[in-house]
Amino acid sequence: MHVNRFFPTKVSLIALTTTLLVSPAMAAGNVQTDSVFSTVMVEASPQQVYEAIKMQRQVDPARKQVSYIGAEAVIDENFSGLPVIGSAKCMYKEIESSPRSIEYHLMSSDKFKRFEGCWTLTPLEGGRKTELRLSTYLETGVHVPFARQITNNSVKKDVLRRLGRVKVLAEASSVDVNLTHVKAN
Repeated sequence: MHVNRFFPTKVSLIALTTTLLVSPAMAAGNVQTDSVFSTVMVEASPQQVYEAIKMQRQVDPARKQVSYIGAEAVIDENFSGLPVIGSAKCMYKEIESSPRSIEYHLMSSDKFKRFEGCWTLTPLEGGRKTELRLSTYLETGVHVPFARQITNNSVKKDVLRRLGRVKVLAEASSVDVNLTHVKAN
Protein backbone atom coordinates (compact mmCIF):
# COMPACT_ATOMS: atom_id res chain seq x y z
CA MET A 1 0.00 0.00 0.00
CA HIS A 2 1.33 3.37 -1.05
CA VAL A 3 0.78 6.31 1.30
CA ASN A 4 1.32 9.79 -0.01
CA ARG A 5 3.30 11.67 2.62
CA PHE A 6 2.61 14.99 0.92
CA PHE A 7 -1.16 14.77 1.09
CA PRO A 8 -1.48 16.61 4.46
CA THR A 9 0.83 19.35 3.17
CA LYS A 10 -1.20 19.74 -0.02
CA VAL A 11 -4.41 19.95 2.00
CA SER A 12 -2.82 22.54 4.31
CA LEU A 13 -1.66 24.63 1.35
CA ILE A 14 -5.10 24.48 -0.22
CA ALA A 15 -6.71 25.50 3.07
CA LEU A 16 -4.22 28.34 3.55
CA THR A 17 -4.71 29.61 -0.01
CA THR A 18 -8.48 29.48 0.35
CA THR A 19 -8.30 31.34 3.65
CA LEU A 20 -6.10 34.06 2.17
CA LEU A 21 -8.40 34.49 -0.80
CA VAL A 22 -11.61 34.50 1.23
CA SER A 23 -10.46 36.57 4.21
CA PRO A 24 -10.46 39.99 2.51
CA ALA A 25 -13.99 39.38 1.30
CA MET A 26 -15.04 38.26 4.75
CA ALA A 27 -13.33 41.25 6.36
CA ALA A 28 -15.29 43.67 4.20
CA GLY A 29 -18.68 44.47 5.64
CA ASN A 30 -22.06 43.83 4.15
CA VAL A 31 -24.08 46.95 3.34
CA GLN A 32 -27.37 45.18 4.07
CA THR A 33 -26.41 43.89 7.51
CA ASP A 34 -23.74 46.37 8.60
CA SER A 35 -25.44 49.69 7.82
CA VAL A 36 -26.18 51.93 10.77
CA PHE A 37 -29.51 53.72 10.84
CA SER A 38 -31.66 55.79 13.09
CA THR A 39 -35.02 57.53 12.78
CA VAL A 40 -36.38 60.78 14.19
CA MET A 41 -39.84 62.34 14.16
CA VAL A 42 -39.77 65.86 12.74
CA GLU A 43 -42.57 68.35 13.38
CA ALA A 44 -42.46 69.62 9.78
CA SER A 45 -43.70 68.64 6.34
CA PRO A 46 -41.62 66.31 4.16
CA GLN A 47 -40.84 69.25 1.84
CA GLN A 48 -39.49 71.31 4.76
CA VAL A 49 -37.41 68.35 5.91
CA TYR A 50 -36.13 67.79 2.37
CA GLU A 51 -35.07 71.45 2.16
CA ALA A 52 -33.43 71.19 5.61
CA ILE A 53 -31.33 68.23 4.41
CA LYS A 54 -30.13 70.36 1.52
CA MET A 55 -29.60 73.37 3.81
CA GLN A 56 -27.43 71.42 6.24
CA ARG A 57 -24.88 71.08 3.44
CA GLN A 58 -24.27 74.79 3.95
CA VAL A 59 -24.26 75.03 7.75
CA ASP A 60 -22.12 72.06 8.81
CA PRO A 61 -18.58 73.42 9.31
CA ALA A 62 -17.01 70.06 8.40
CA ARG A 63 -18.79 69.97 5.02
CA LYS A 64 -18.32 72.00 1.89
CA GLN A 65 -20.65 71.79 -1.09
CA VAL A 66 -18.31 71.66 -4.07
CA SER A 67 -20.99 71.66 -6.77
CA TYR A 68 -24.73 71.37 -7.24
CA ILE A 69 -26.00 70.46 -10.68
CA GLY A 70 -29.53 69.27 -11.29
CA ALA A 71 -30.34 66.93 -8.45
CA GLU A 72 -26.74 66.06 -7.55
CA ALA A 73 -24.55 67.74 -4.96
CA VAL A 74 -20.87 66.96 -4.54
CA ILE A 75 -19.79 67.31 -0.92
CA ASP A 76 -16.26 67.54 0.47
CA GLU A 77 -16.20 66.52 4.12
CA ASN A 78 -13.59 66.20 6.84
CA PHE A 79 -14.14 63.73 9.66
CA SER A 80 -12.13 64.06 12.86
CA GLY A 81 -11.84 62.08 16.07
CA LEU A 82 -12.42 58.75 14.37
CA PRO A 83 -11.37 55.64 16.30
CA VAL A 84 -8.18 53.96 15.06
CA ILE A 85 -7.75 56.15 11.92
CA GLY A 86 -8.00 59.59 13.58
CA SER A 87 -9.27 61.74 10.73
CA ALA A 88 -10.41 61.25 7.15
CA LYS A 89 -11.28 63.36 4.18
CA CYS A 90 -13.78 62.29 1.58
CA MET A 91 -15.74 63.54 -1.36
CA TYR A 92 -19.15 62.08 -2.03
CA LYS A 93 -22.19 62.67 -4.16
CA GLU A 94 -25.68 63.23 -2.77
CA ILE A 95 -28.32 62.31 -5.31
CA GLU A 96 -31.82 63.70 -4.79
CA SER A 97 -33.48 60.65 -6.30
CA SER A 98 -37.04 61.61 -5.28
CA PRO A 99 -38.85 64.00 -2.92
CA ARG A 100 -38.73 61.18 -0.36
CA SER A 101 -35.13 60.01 -0.76
CA ILE A 102 -31.59 61.38 -1.01
CA GLU A 103 -28.85 58.79 -1.57
CA TYR A 104 -25.13 59.33 -1.19
CA HIS A 105 -22.09 57.47 -2.48
CA LEU A 106 -18.35 57.86 -2.00
CA MET A 107 -16.40 59.38 -4.87
CA SER A 108 -12.95 59.49 -3.23
CA SER A 109 -11.30 59.41 0.18
CA ASP A 110 -7.89 59.31 1.77
CA LYS A 111 -9.01 56.60 4.24
CA PHE A 112 -12.51 55.31 3.52
CA LYS A 113 -13.02 52.35 1.21
CA ARG A 114 -16.81 52.75 1.09
CA PHE A 115 -19.20 55.39 2.37
CA GLU A 116 -22.83 55.32 1.31
CA GLY A 117 -26.30 55.68 2.61
CA CYS A 118 -29.73 57.22 2.25
CA TRP A 119 -32.03 59.80 3.79
CA THR A 120 -35.62 58.53 3.69
CA LEU A 121 -38.62 60.77 4.40
CA THR A 122 -42.03 59.33 5.30
CA PRO A 123 -44.96 61.74 5.66
CA LEU A 124 -47.16 61.33 8.73
CA GLU A 125 -50.36 62.96 9.97
CA GLY A 126 -51.40 64.17 6.55
CA GLY A 127 -47.96 65.60 5.82
CA ARG A 128 -47.75 67.75 8.95
CA LYS A 129 -44.98 65.57 10.37
CA THR A 130 -42.19 63.52 8.85
CA GLU A 131 -40.40 60.39 9.92
CA LEU A 132 -36.79 60.94 8.87
CA ARG A 133 -34.50 57.93 8.58
CA LEU A 134 -30.78 58.09 7.88
CA SER A 135 -28.81 54.97 7.06
CA THR A 136 -25.06 54.91 6.58
CA TYR A 137 -22.53 52.26 5.67
CA LEU A 138 -18.84 52.97 6.21
CA GLU A 139 -15.91 50.71 5.42
CA THR A 140 -12.54 52.00 6.61
CA GLY A 141 -10.47 49.03 5.51
CA VAL A 142 -8.93 48.80 8.98
CA HIS A 143 -8.60 45.20 10.10
CA VAL A 144 -8.38 45.12 13.87
CA PRO A 145 -10.44 43.08 16.31
CA PHE A 146 -13.99 44.43 16.55
CA ALA A 147 -13.39 46.86 13.65
CA ARG A 148 -17.03 46.67 12.51
CA GLN A 149 -18.34 47.42 16.01
CA ILE A 150 -15.88 50.29 16.52
CA THR A 151 -16.75 51.78 13.12
CA ASN A 152 -20.49 51.41 13.64
CA ASN A 153 -20.36 53.08 17.07
CA SER A 154 -18.66 56.09 15.50
CA VAL A 155 -21.09 56.11 12.57
CA LYS A 156 -24.07 55.96 14.97
CA LYS A 157 -22.91 59.15 16.69
CA ASP A 158 -22.59 60.89 13.32
CA VAL A 159 -26.02 59.66 12.15
CA LEU A 160 -27.64 61.01 15.34
CA ARG A 161 -25.81 64.35 14.96
CA ARG A 162 -26.98 64.74 11.34
CA LEU A 163 -30.57 63.79 12.16
CA GLY A 164 -30.58 66.29 15.04
CA ARG A 165 -29.26 69.09 12.84
CA VAL A 166 -31.87 68.44 10.13
CA LYS A 167 -34.65 68.22 12.73
CA VAL A 168 -33.69 71.62 14.19
CA LEU A 169 -33.43 73.24 10.74
CA ALA A 170 -36.74 71.79 9.51
CA GLU A 171 -38.68 72.61 12.65
CA ALA A 172 -37.28 76.15 12.70
CA SER A 173 -38.48 76.63 9.13
CA SER A 174 -41.97 75.36 10.01
CA VAL A 175 -42.63 77.81 12.84
CA ASP A 176 -45.32 80.33 11.96
CA VAL A 177 -44.75 83.64 13.63
CA ASN A 178 -47.63 86.09 13.86
CA LEU A 179 -46.23 89.58 13.86
CA THR A 180 -48.43 92.52 14.71
CA HIS A 181 -47.49 96.13 14.56
CA VAL A 182 -47.37 97.69 18.00
CA LYS A 183 -47.43 101.45 18.09
CA ALA A 184 -44.78 102.93 20.33
CA ASN A 185 -45.96 105.52 22.88
